[in-house]
Amino acid sequence: MNTAANLSVEIINAAPSSADALSATAVCVFTDDPRLPDAERLDPALREVCEQAVASGEFKGEEGTTLLMRAGAEGGGLRRVLLVGLGTRADFGAPALRPAAGAAARAARSAKLKELHFFMPAADDAPSLARALAEGAHLGLYDNGFYQKKDEDDRRALERLRIVAGEGADALGAEVVRARVVAESVNWARSLADEPGLSLPPREFARRAAEMGAEFGLRVETIQGEEIRRRGMGALWGVGQGSEEEPALIVLLYEPEGIDDAEELTAFVGKGITFDTGGISIKHGLDMYEMKSDMAGGAAALGALRALAGLGVRRRVAAVVPAAENMPSGKAIKPGDIVRTLAGHTVEVVDTDAEGRLVLIDGIAHARSIGATRIVDLATLTGSIIVALGSHRAGLYSNDDPFAEEVLAASRRAGEPAWRMPVSDDYKKLIESPIADFKNYGGRPDATGAALLLSKFAADTPWVHLDIAGTAWYDSPRPHAPKGASGAGVRTLVELLSGG
Repeated sequence: MNTAANLSVEIINAAPSSADALSATAVCVFTDDPRLPDAERLDPALREVCEQAVASGEFKGEEGTTLLMRAGAEGGGLRRVLLVGLGTRADFGAPALRPAAGAAARAARSAKLKELHFFMPAADDAPSLARALAEGAHLGLYDNGFYQKKDEDDRRALERLRIVAGEGADALGAEVVRARVVAESVNWARSLADEPGLSLPPREFARRAAEMGAEFGLRVETIQGEEIRRRGMGALWGVGQGSEEEPALIVLLYEPEGIDDAEELTAFVGKGITFDTGGISIKHGLDMYEMKSDMAGGAAALGALRALAGLGVRRRVAAVVPAAENMPSGKAIKPGDIVRTLAGHTVEVVDTDAEGRLVLIDGIAHARSIGATRIVDLATLTGSIIVALGSHRAGLYSNDDPFAEEVLAASRRAGEPAWRMPVSDDYKKLIESPIADFKNYGGRPDATGAALLLSKFAADTPWVHLDIAGTAWYDSPRPHAPKGASGAGVRTLVELLSGG
């Protein structure tokens, strides 16, 4: 696993003037402004080359684009310069700088560079920009080719990022430290979601969670196999019963030393389907391999806990991950079957491919049973949300307006925008069953029907549901990321409890 842990990041006042064959200077460019944002800080020879590339149209500054060139350096010799596109100046901010930094880091690594001096554009919110830049570089260097044979030459990595921040650089060091902790936790979550289902069944998912918990001083409890059924988690058990791999309920608790047990407990409940075939309601084969990432919500819940512990945030937080494989077999749950949940309600299983909401309702009920006063659940839950919002925003549903606004604000600060969607009894026919308390599927709009079902189990506990089906996976390589898991949700949850 490569989580870019070897990248050293520091803040400096000015870039050195000497040229180095294995280093480059990164300069940002806007599409709608021919002036370089850092012109006055660049040496004349470097500035001239950059301005010529922009004036000639060789580089337009579009988002996600980079261009590596050579320029003269003071004292002779050549220096490499990496132009980095930021899009329009009007849209500039931390959310734009984060992927730009990722694209720059990947371009530098591809060019076999060891060091990058990145001129951070001047702006009012320097701390946010410095954090986004450092985060973006760490995130950009994530590599999911775990099972690829690498030649020695391919292993050369970008080793140092020096953020040239000008005056006030000394005050930004804490942002770089925070960025590293958060980005490494995002990349840790991505590595789980990119892992094949064969090598990450529920028991292995639980083992890796416990290993992380031990490293960060978290309290760990894993409920597995028959114990799940004995405790009354019939929905989780029902989803997992068709597999040779037993389901697991993974619970990690972060309680900083000295914090009062009476303090509010926030629970992150993450869907942990380690592979989803659809069960008896089997999916078509096209792109089914991507269903290895159907536990991305669970990975995000755990990754956020990892980051909060690493940052030493003074909040009580739990991660609850109901994990299972959804497989067809002679033992599998069938359409029309009824499960009895931990909360005591019964659910008619109309569609076994609507399994995520089943495991989540037992996860939410468990979170409430351990005293959670607020709950955020995350899940790659429905194709319906992708139809509604595409891949740029998560769908957000909530039973509590103030809490919903908190999470929306956190998502904006994190650069992981969400869009609030309706959840109310106007849609109750979607989950009404003639034979049980509820049913798990009632047609479109399915994202809303699924959220409504979850809301019944959250009851009066302030609750937010994030449907990250469209944001948790990159369908193709991006300038700032490989095809695969994005780690969506981790930064939002961290911002929720430590930002603002």
